[in-house]
Amino acid sequence: MKGFVLAAGLGQRLRPITQAVPKPLLPIGNLPLIGYALRLLAYHGITDLIVNLHHLGKQVREALGDGSRFGVTITYSEEEELLGTGGALRRMQGALADDTFVVVNSDTILDLDLDQVLTAHRERQALATVVLREDARQQEFGQLEIDAGGRLRRILGQGEAAEPLRSLMFAGVHVLEPRFLDYIPPDVNTCVMRYAYSKALANGEPLFGVTMDGYWSDAGTLERYLAATDDALAQRMRLRHADPLAGYALTPKRTVADVVRMGREVVLGDGAEIRPPVLLGDGVRVGAHAVVGPGCVIGAKAQVGKEARLSRTVVLDGARIEKGARLDGALVARKGLRATLADATSGTEGSACVGP
Repeated sequence: MKGFVLAAGLGQRLRPITQAVPKPLLPIGNLPLIGYALRLLAYHGITDLIVNLHHLGKQVREALGDGSRFGVTITYSEEEELLGTGGALRRMQGALADDTFVVVNSDTILDLDLDQVLTAHRERQALATVVLREDARQQEFGQLEIDAGGRLRRILGQGEAAEPLRSLMFAGVHVLEPRFLDYIPPDVNTCVMRYAYSKALANGEPLFGVTMDGYWSDAGTLERYLAATDDALAQRMRLRHADPLAGYALTPKRTVADVVRMGREVVLGDGAEIRPPVLLGDGVRVGAHAVVGPGCVIGAKAQVGKEARLSRTVVLDGARIEKGARLDGALVARKGLRATLADATSGTEGSACVGP
């Protein structure tokens, strides 16, 4: 069985950061976003993966390599033009022709019993199974409606049913049979929900939904990205397949609000104050009388200037915070690139159609 991780998107809702850093590589705790999808699949024994690339794809390829760090083997599908979720899958139809495969968004973190989903998919002899969850934001992420038996009857408002339906939100995971790809036109940017799923539904194909109730987070906007970081730091991100706080040289003796973890060769200036929860990567330098935290992640070799004050802020590897800076609710990259909640745009990119 193969897995397909969608990682080609532009990350528009996280600009200007994603003009320099692809969204799949933004960190949540000690892992890049895409690392959670890779670890989820590996945990369930799915290690032969395809990752599609487009925007800043070279960076993603260099960061992930052959996938061995995550316990997987990666084949890359590089898209010269963005193909959308449907087009991305159809482009790799030959590689996906042998067996059931699983598709995961790279900006979604979830605690999912994938074995249970696969069992339900096979028992129902489904052509496609989508993972669903209860959420008031279902219109934003992709509203799908199932009947009492779990069969998918309405997709993004399209379709009919004589019986009452349960309305749920798409959670970012599909299980598909190779024949499903026949519903997608080749070499075209295609919305998999509005096109392929809708056509399959109209043809009476066996499409089903499976509900989940474990941890779920989408990091497609700055607000949601920082919320996921908060979850990781407060140890609310309970995952069977990954620990977002693992791997630091200095680990906490207390939990939750008292979490402070540091890498190697961290330098704290005179009077510098660390207010937990905080993660400091290898080689971080915090200037004299600076205050870092609560709710901060400072990447490897990043520098925080003297007398700066940071809260609920993520500083990416190698970035620098100037002397006396005041940041609350921010994401900072190299070369002065910065996104703050005050400037963030509203909306979502992590829909059932677009993917990451």
